Amino acid sequence: MGIAATERAKMLRAHSIGPTMVSYLEEAGIERLADLVGASAEELAFRIDVALGRKHINRLGIAALENLIALAEAECLSPE
Repeated sequence: MGIAATERAKMLRAHSIGPTMVSYLEEAGIERLADLVGASAEELAFRIDVALGRKHINRLGIAALENLIALAEAECLSPE
């Protein structure tokens, strides 16, 4: 199905996350910001590497994923 435009826009608000990283997440099966709550940046990096068929995510990519996970937890776990 892929990432909906509204979810993509939410993800792009995280520091160091751009359209390319969002497309990598999509390749790894992530569809919603809520899918990242409680996730491990290292595990996500591994999933992306497997989905792309090569080692791709470096330490800066892991830091960007940590930012995205923090955003997901702030948005999805905060009371409305």
